Amino acid sequence: MELNLMKAVHYFSFFACLYFLFQTSAFAKADVNIQINKSVETLSLIYTTGTPAQKIAFVNSPNDSRTKRWKPVNNEFEVVHEKHQEFIQRIDGKAFNHVQLSLTPTYKHLPKSYAPIAPFSDGGVLIHTGRLFACIDLCSDDDNGWKIKIEVEGNAHFIANGKVNYQSENWLGYDDGQYVYIGQQKPIDEPAFLAMIDQGLPEKMKMELSQSLPKTMTFFESHLGENSSSVKPMLFASYSNKKGKDIQGGVLPNQVFIHWDMDNLDEKLKEKNFINRTLWMFAHEASHFYQDSASLVSDKSESWIHEGNAEWLSAIALREFYPEIIELFISKKLNQAKSDCANALTKYSLEDAARKGNYRSYYQCGIIIHSLIDKKTRELSKGKQSIFNVWNDFKEQGKNKGKTGAVGFWAVTEKYISSDMLQGLKNLTTDKLADPENYINQLESL
Repeated sequence: MELNLMKAVHYFSFFACLYFLFQTSAFAKADVNIQINKSVETLSLIYTTGTPAQKIAFVNSPNDSRTKRWKPVNNEFEVVHEKHQEFIQRIDGKAFNHVQLSLTPTYKHLPKSYAPIAPFSDGGVLIHTGRLFACIDLCSDDDNGWKIKIEVEGNAHFIANGKVNYQSENWLGYDDGQYVYIGQQKPIDEPAFLAMIDQGLPEKMKMELSQSLPKTMTFFESHLGENSSSVKPMLFASYSNKKGKDIQGGVLPNQVFIHWDMDNLDEKLKEKNFINRTLWMFAHEASHFYQDSASLVSDKSESWIHEGNAEWLSAIALREFYPEIIELFISKKLNQAKSDCANALTKYSLEDAARKGNYRSYYQCGIIIHSLIDKKTRELSKGKQSIFNVWNDFKEQGKNKGKTGAVGFWAVTEKYISSDMLQGLKNLTTDKLADPENYINQLESL
C-alpha cells in the first residue's frame, strides 16, 4: 500500500512529540529481557524472563504479521494472534523462561505503526526496538523499561543511543523505543549528529542528502544553540530496491528516519519537487532537535507553536541552501497551507483541531503564523532580528521564568511585532472564523 510521505511525516511527527509530552519513568513489571543477534545471513531475537512465563505478550500488535515472519528456532514454540494480541507460547502450554526466534529481515508496512525493519542495500538493517517490547502474560499501561542487548559479528557495528558500538552493549528501552542500525556501512559521524545514508540510493538523491543534512544541522545549531539532549541526533535514510511503492518517514526521540521501499525510485526522482519534499521533511525534523519544545509546549492543542515553527524554519533553511530553485516550491507550499488552514478554521477553532482529529492543521496554520511573525520582526527591526530571536527568547523565558505554552509564546512575541498583528494572530489560534481565508489575507496586509 502506498503511503504518502508527507502524511506519514505529519502522523509520526505528531506522535513523536507526544513521547516527549507524556514520557513516563515506570519500569516494566514483566521482567522480559531482549537480545538481538545479527550475523551476515540471519537476524534473531532471544527473550529471557526472570520468572517462568506461560506466554510472552507484545506491547503493540497492529496485525498478525509476527505469526508469519517471526519463526521460533525450537518447534516446541509458536507465535499466535488472538483477540488483537500477539504472543509467544509453548505448544504444550508449559511455562518457559527462554525462547529464540528468527526474523525475516525485510521491510513490512504496518498500519499506523513504524516498520519493524528497514533494510539497507548492503545487507545492514534498521530495527525498531519498540516492536520487540513484550511482557510476561500481558502488558499493562504502566509497564515501561525493557532491557536490551545487541550482539554483532565480524566487521559489523551497531548505532544506538547516539553512539557507534563495535561490541555488545546493554541499555533500557522506553516508550516507543528507537531504531538501531546494525551493519557494516560507516556513518557520517559529526560532533553534532550521526547520519547513515544508504549507499544504494540513486546518486542524485544520495548526493543531495549527503550535502544537505550536515548543512541543515549546522544551520540550526548556529541559530538556535546546541542540541540540549545528551544523546547525539541520528539521521537514517534507508532503501530497499524491491517491488513496492512505500515511502515511510518519521521521528523517534533523537532520530529522524525515512525508508524507500520501491523499485522505481529513479522514476520518482523525475517528479517535480520530489527531492524538495524529502529535504523539507528532514529539515523540519532536524529543527526539532534544537527547539527544546518538550519543555515549552505541553498542551497538544498548542502544537501549532513548535510544529508551525519547524515548518517555517524548514523554509528558511532551504532558502538559505537553494536560493535559486526553492522559492517557487516554498510559495506553493505556503499557498496550500493557507488554503488548508482556512478550510479547517471554517469548521472549528485551531485550538479544537486536536480534539477533532485534525493534527495537520497545526502544521498548516502554524507555518502561516510563524511566517507572519518572522516577516514583521524582520521589517520592524530592519533585518536585525528574525523568528530565531523570538524562539530563543521563548526558550530563555521558559528556562528562567517558567512561562511556556501559548501564554509564554505570546508574551515573548509581543516584543517583536505590533499589537494589532499580535491580537490578530491570537484570534487565529482561538476563534472559529466566519471567513478565515479573508482574515489571513488581512493579517498579511498589516
